[in-house]
This record gives sequence, C-alpha cells and structure tokens, in this order.
Amino acid sequence: MSSYPPPFDHPFGTRIDRDALAQRLEAAAGWEAKNRLLVQLARELPPLPDALRTDEHRVAGCESTAWLVIGRQEGRLLAAADSDSRIVKGLLALLLTAYHGHTPAELAGFDFEAWLVSLGLQRFLTTSRGNGLRAMSRMIREAIAEFSH
Repeated sequence: MSSYPPPFDHPFGTRIDRDALAQRLEAAAGWEAKNRLLVQLARELPPLPDALRTDEHRVAGCESTAWLVIGRQEGRLLAAADSDSRIVKGLLALLLTAYHGHTPAELAGFDFEAWLVSLGLQRFLTTSRGNGLRAMSRMIREAIAEFSH
C-alpha cells in the first residue's frame, strides 16, 4: 500500500458523498442519463499525478488502464484513482465516493456491491468493468483490514 503525497486532496467522499451521489443517479432516468452522469463525474475527478501512474499502482485485470492509490491519514482511508477510459474513470468516482475519507469502523458494514445495486448500476456494468470494480473494492477492503491491525 502506498501513501499519496500530502495533502491527500480529493473531492470525492468530501464534496460528493454517497447520499448526494445516490440522489444524482436517481434523478438520471434511464441508462443514457446515468451514463452521461458517469462521464460528468469523470470530468470532476482530478487526474492522478504522473508520478503515481506507475506499475505499482496499476490495477491488474482491467481492460482499460487504471491506477489506484490507497493511504490513510488521521485514521481515515484515503484513495485516489484514475483511468484512461472516461466511463471507467466515472466508475472510479463511484468507488472513491463510497470509500474515501471514511474510517475503518464506518466502512465495516459497507457492502459496495449492494450499494451499486441500490443505485441501479449493477445491471449496466459489463463483466469486465464489474470485475475491475470488484477487484479495486477488494484492494480497498484489504487495506482497511491492514489498517485495523
């Protein structure tokens, strides 16, 4: 697990929380509107600095190139991610919204897959995108477990 250089400044999880994102997705009627929202979220997601776009941070198994950096600060999980695909980057915004800035205790009962289903997104994910998101969610849960020890 790597640390993101301080300050770990990221808008997701602070400016956009789970409830606000859920409201935005509910307001987006139909897949095309949800897809447009994912692209908009991708635009809002700050790019990962080139220094962190390394093999160490690259997520294996993704069709698109994606990077995930996980750290902690003051007992909170911090995460940053980026992708060369706009849709994947929008999906990463979901992942960051779900986890970034929360304590391990706050995340103990959180089920990312169930959250995606509640947002009406699970059925729209291709197999490869779904597998990539699950892999990244698993990486974050492993980091949370490390924090707890």
